[in-house]
Amino acid sequence: MPRPAHELVVAAVLAALAGCASTSDDVHLAPLVSHLSTAGGEEQWEALGGVWRTRRTSPGSEVVEWELHPIVCHDELGEGRALTRFLVPLGAHRSFPDRTQTELVPIFRLDREPDEHGQPSWHFYGFPATLFGDDSTDRKLAGVFPIYGDWERVATYDRIKFVLFPLYMRTEREGGTYHHILWPFFSFGRNGKGEFDGHVWPLVGVTKPGFSERGFMAWPIVTWSKERLALPEEQQVKTWMFWPFYGEQDAGTFHAWTSFWPFFGYSSDSRSGYWAWDGPWPFVKLQRPGTSGQPKRTRFLPFYSHFEGDGLDSTWLLWPIYNQRHETYRNGERRGEMVFPFWQSYVETDNERREVGSWMKLWPLFQRHEAEGRSHLGVPTLLPLWRLNDIEEHYAWLWELYSRDTAPGRVSERSWLGVWRRESDALETRTYVSGLWSRRKYRDGDAMIRETSLLFGLVRWRSSEAGVEFLRPAFPGPGWPARGAKD
Repeated sequence: MPRPAHELVVAAVLAALAGCASTSDDVHLAPLVSHLSTAGGEEQWEALGGVWRTRRTSPGSEVVEWELHPIVCHDELGEGRALTRFLVPLGAHRSFPDRTQTELVPIFRLDREPDEHGQPSWHFYGFPATLFGDDSTDRKLAGVFPIYGDWERVATYDRIKFVLFPLYMRTEREGGTYHHILWPFFSFGRNGKGEFDGHVWPLVGVTKPGFSERGFMAWPIVTWSKERLALPEEQQVKTWMFWPFYGEQDAGTFHAWTSFWPFFGYSSDSRSGYWAWDGPWPFVKLQRPGTSGQPKRTRFLPFYSHFEGDGLDSTWLLWPIYNQRHETYRNGERRGEMVFPFWQSYVETDNERREVGSWMKLWPLFQRHEAEGRSHLGVPTLLPLWRLNDIEEHYAWLWELYSRDTAPGRVSERSWLGVWRRESDALETRTYVSGLWSRRKYRDGDAMIRETSLLFGLVRWRSSEAGVEFLRPAFPGPGWPARGAKD
């Protein structure tokens, strides 16, 4: 008598469960979940097409990388170092053997590190202008802007103290003490020499903090300053301005003037041969360094611009459309080219002219990066910007329909959300189509072995020159063992 249909279903389910893959075997049900032994012998778990991902350098070892996109990702870098990024590119936590740094731009930053005496210290910077800290020097560092603050050795100030800013603030610098009421309107105090200075803004003011002297009348109409007062007279910088009509600056043999600031200006140094012309700003600028070592500039925007200095030689045509640049570093150089937004590329070479890295992007079709024997190819690429490592690593999986990563002796390929994957190294090649089909190819001595899995691992077989051998089911499949392991 035929068995009832539900009994046949139960029998089939029990048979499938009897052949389940173990937690150490390959499971590929992307984009839902997958557990794979990737090229090179690493172990990877992935869920929801890449939203969640973990990586181990070998099966059963400690997790060296985990990600929960787009919220947070963590990398163990070795030697006591680790990097956690959150809300990329805004947040990061960096750990080192002797210090840590946590930040969320522009909200806060927290540093923990040894102070100048080697003792533990911490500093918290918040937005806007919130600053707390503690170290072994008893430095005052506490304040929440604009309510109250008492800060020592901040920026160029010896001390800043405020209450209900801008109602009242006191600053100390170079031995002088200054009081500010309803900042920036009223200020008075004495500098380190005991001289009085102050201002009633914007009417009149004179300040002499010790290393400089500044003043104004009917700000910003009339302003003047004298910088570097500790240096000889010929090295001091003297500036005055009757805004916006005309102003001058002198420092030894250097002289500059500006008219209708910032649109026109000229500067020169008779000793070095330096000269520069601006006008009309920002479209035209000519600068020749002479013997001063400053950069050389020629700018006629948007038609042509050239910059040469500080290890950079850059030329723009029809800014911002075309750029060609050559950068020189201590260990080599980089040559790049851009036709915005469609084409961007660079090639890096060492001091022996050997290529050590390259990058190219044909937007929006593809981008490819290669360095230190590793490469990444992504198709398509949606960001028209210059290469941003954190953004590409954290978000590119959302739009890359195909990607290919190579390292010495191994290749990893995948389609969008990981539905199709291929992992290949010197030992074997594994190809997956989620749930439906998978093939494993490897050598056993001189013999080439092919193993195939169909329908969630319920049908599996091995083929070689010796013939075909059916394998036990490995639901939900394909059930391949850890890379390099034997059945």
